[in-house]
Amino acid sequence: MCNTLYLYHQHVHTAATMYRSFSPNLVRPNQPLRKPSSTPVALITALPSPRHPTMPNATPVRPASGAIGDGISRDQSAVLGSIPPALTVYFCNFCGQQGNFRCKRCKKTPYCSVVCQTEDWKAHRHMCKSIDLEPEKETTKETTALLVTGDGAGPVESKHGDASSLQRVYFKDLHITKIIKGTDIQASVVEFYSPGRFFLVAQSPELLEALQYISTELQKTNSCPSMRTYVPHVGEVCAVQFSCDLNWYRGLVQTLAADQKTANILYIDFGNEEDVPVDRIKPLAANIQPFCPCAMECHIAGVVPVTGNWSGECRISVKQLLAGKIVTVRLVESLENGRIHAVDILLSMGKKLSTFLLEHGYAAEETVNETPTQQKINAMVSASLDNFRRLSDGKDDNTWAQPPEPLTLAVGDSFSVVVTHLQSPNEIIVQKVENAGVIQELQLKLREHCCQAPAPHNFRPAPSTVCCAQFSEDKQWYRAKILAYSSEERVCVGYLDFGNSEEVDLGYLQPISTSLLALPMQAMACGLAGVQPVGESWSEDCLLALQRRVSNRILRLEIQGAHEGKALVAMIDEASDPQANVAELLISAGFAAPAPPPVPTSSDQQADETATVPAEPHGVPAPACEPLVWSCSELPCDGQTVALLASVLENPQEFYCRINNPTDHQRLIELGAELKQHCAAEASPFVPKVGEPCCAMFPGDKEWYRAMVNELSEDVSVNFVDYGYSMKVEKDHIRSITPRLLNLPFQAIRCWLTGVEPLGSEWSSEALLWFQSLVDGKQLSARVLCATEQGYGVELESKGQNVAAALISAQLAKVPGAVPKETHATTGSEHKHQENIQENENSQMHVQASDQTGISSKKMPTEGHSAVPSEAPSFPVDWKTVELPLNDTFQPCIAAVTSPSLFYLLVPSQVDQQKLQEVMMELVAYCSNIRACLSSTVLSRPVPGAACCAQFSADNNWYRAVVLEVGDNEMSVIYADYGNSEKVPFSRILPITKHLLQLPFQITRCTLTGKEHFPTELPEEVLQMFQSQLLNGVLATVQSFNGSVNVLSLTLPTERGGGHLTTMILDALQDQANSNPCSSTTQNADQTDSTTVVHDCPPPTHGHT
Repeated sequence: MCNTLYLYHQHVHTAATMYRSFSPNLVRPNQPLRKPSSTPVALITALPSPRHPTMPNATPVRPASGAIGDGISRDQSAVLGSIPPALTVYFCNFCGQQGNFRCKRCKKTPYCSVVCQTEDWKAHRHMCKSIDLEPEKETTKETTALLVTGDGAGPVESKHGDASSLQRVYFKDLHITKIIKGTDIQASVVEFYSPGRFFLVAQSPELLEALQYISTELQKTNSCPSMRTYVPHVGEVCAVQFSCDLNWYRGLVQTLAADQKTANILYIDFGNEEDVPVDRIKPLAANIQPFCPCAMECHIAGVVPVTGNWSGECRISVKQLLAGKIVTVRLVESLENGRIHAVDILLSMGKKLSTFLLEHGYAAEETVNETPTQQKINAMVSASLDNFRRLSDGKDDNTWAQPPEPLTLAVGDSFSVVVTHLQSPNEIIVQKVENAGVIQELQLKLREHCCQAPAPHNFRPAPSTVCCAQFSEDKQWYRAKILAYSSEERVCVGYLDFGNSEEVDLGYLQPISTSLLALPMQAMACGLAGVQPVGESWSEDCLLALQRRVSNRILRLEIQGAHEGKALVAMIDEASDPQANVAELLISAGFAAPAPPPVPTSSDQQADETATVPAEPHGVPAPACEPLVWSCSELPCDGQTVALLASVLENPQEFYCRINNPTDHQRLIELGAELKQHCAAEASPFVPKVGEPCCAMFPGDKEWYRAMVNELSEDVSVNFVDYGYSMKVEKDHIRSITPRLLNLPFQAIRCWLTGVEPLGSEWSSEALLWFQSLVDGKQLSARVLCATEQGYGVELESKGQNVAAALISAQLAKVPGAVPKETHATTGSEHKHQENIQENENSQMHVQASDQTGISSKKMPTEGHSAVPSEAPSFPVDWKTVELPLNDTFQPCIAAVTSPSLFYLLVPSQVDQQKLQEVMMELVAYCSNIRACLSSTVLSRPVPGAACCAQFSADNNWYRAVVLEVGDNEMSVIYADYGNSEKVPFSRILPITKHLLQLPFQITRCTLTGKEHFPTELPEEVLQMFQSQLLNGVLATVQSFNGSVNVLSLTLPTERGGGHLTTMILDALQDQANSNPCSSTTQNADQTDSTTVVHDCPPPTHGHT
């Protein structure tokens, strides 16, 4: 067969492999029947000790009609290989001859003699790991091997490594859970996050014994306190002390804080996670065996969430089905080198969990083996090149090392092969058995070359070049082609001599030498001739049957033709009696249908034909790139009044509006449909430029909008020009824009309110609330007083009220240049403010947390609407509070105090605990869901008094909370259903939806009667006196409820004098005024440190047991 046919297949294989590595939602190819190993011909399967924690034998597959006793149909029994037994051949790891001996220690590596094993020990000792549970005794004897009978091993052991050395153990160093694809196991769900991520523990005595051994060794080796702090690495498996019981467990370091003081830990034997201080982390002791994780990370195969993320209702429903039950789990596929498993679960109702999800509308069927469009391939190629070039300056790009020639094949050739990689009957990779010796020689040369070469520090091979790569499973070196850069530090490599691929870190690559490229590629691509799938694609049962039939066998291959760059072959199993044609067996079992002979193409007939690009007609020039021209909406500057709608509210000195024009609004809706159609069809790679427009996908609703590029880094910082908010988006969420899509002027207009400035250096939280209650969602009337390149200074009216005058009259702002006077607000003004907040109940302050930027009151664009839907996440200040019984006198449980104008009481008896528990479950599901779209750090800052979701530091669970105080890097919150408070970083704060606020909080919002007689800013001494009195105990009487806050009168108990706190505050203010009549204006209230008062109220419960 001609060389160009094979090269064509390599090109298709490269694109497809890269596509799979970039598209995690697609079903990945089947695991290779034999990954690269030091044996060139036959599959060597690790044979664990009976004490090793492997999964139990699978239960039989349910018999089909006409089935025989072993659970396999009569027609399928020959395909599955039950008759005759498989012929397994092992080859010496050193010389390549047939080897009937196996290393006693690892139970894996075969040898033909003790001599070869001794010679190979220098290299083999680096990867030889015992799989016995008990630590092996050191011995001075050299490694020997005895004849292996069945799966047993000889009695002699090899050298043992130095157990005293503290060597880091990484997740990739652990053993891999071995489960045969398509088999069933009994397991229990120990940690459930969503159908897309949960953890199982198999019901296996061996597994429980291993877990007991691990636990005992961890407690024993970590009983003594360490004198120094150990700083772990990301990806390392360590001994970690769990916060709830202070016992030691194996934990995977998922992330490490920038200050290296805390790490996010996944407990690999149980599946739960938490943030742990590094002083509770120690290196894993050398005597603890690298067992596979006892908890298997899984996801339900064949389905994807309908909306892009699993809904809270779905999570709760599935969790109730699985909680506390032992279920039957079927392995569909193993991903990430066997670390993650695609499974399905048989429910007690008799149906599969995937079927349940589909029937209830929680999920849609996953697209299987989707062929990448040219647009996706271009996008992946562009992303790969970007990742490669980003850090390539001054590096060795390896461009000289091009792939070696493929083996020369011809129609009619016949030879013996072993299958090294199987994806389907149409996509099979084989090696010639006669080349076993040269492959073994190549492996020895690769090993010698990479062991002698110094570790490269300047090596960054370009895509399509060839280098040496260390395979993750056996730590051996192989020839590999760089397929793509999936990130700046990770690459997808294809193993030239075995046909499989994987992602590896750059540190696992070495430059190759010219001599190592002389041998042709040993992997040969082929497909079975004369067969096609029964349906649209090959069934899982067919793939499983084929894998069992061709695995571990020497087959005779006959080349019958060529099609689409692959050889069409017949595979004959000569070990069966009579000899069996694999294609015929698939057809007879009903797994495949006969296929007509393919129509030969010119590429199948001619070796030297190349693709040509049709030329342009003579005399017709190629179309020139039309320049982009855009414009912005403008406000009239001639004094006329214009109607506006606010879209983004930062503060009175920066907000964005749109002209309230129904025609432009309709054009904006139509533009949304055009953008969606354009971006779906746009295929060419796009390189954004700062200061130029583009199309960008908004992460909240996955829709496309017009945007302006502000900054280029790893992501692209853009401003959505029709709404006014800014954020960072991924580069593959950027598309070019056409001049036609720029006809409508950009709709967002930047404005500021004239005639006002803050009382202090910044706007107070009360002023922001007041401004938002007046402007957000209201029909505004504006008149331009000044215009600059940055925007428009406007005079603004809302419902006939001048916004600037309202802020000044409420003593929340001042006239520019004026000195703020310390006067008292009127009762009418206070009542008016509460009315404004109530009016804003249906148009609450929306804060959209973006990837990098925080914009208050952001309105997410949705097709057909200019405002945010009611369920949009936000930080609302108008949350529903419990109304206390009028005139009722009681001793309050003070939860937190900001000032006499705002404090919180705990009233747990008012809330149904069962309903509260349901809300908590929905909240956890919602927070897990929304974090996939929002940044891990919420830079948009909610104001004090706003509701939110907060992650409690003790158990890392999410709870409903209210913001007490906002700092530079953290904020104080009170957990609204428990009454306790703490300071949390912005990364532990998320916006909340109205649905999660329907059940009233267990804290209620209160204010002190007579506060209208207090100044806007209370002196610090008076505030401390008020807090001190509350701490010592007071009596409260409910005077009124104005719709959003309970107005209380507070008095001291009789034994403490029985005075009113309102009178005491006024007396303290008078005394201070008399003692310091010339005191300057006190500091702005929003900039003082509000103190949180916490009583012995129940904290949020821990989520992990």
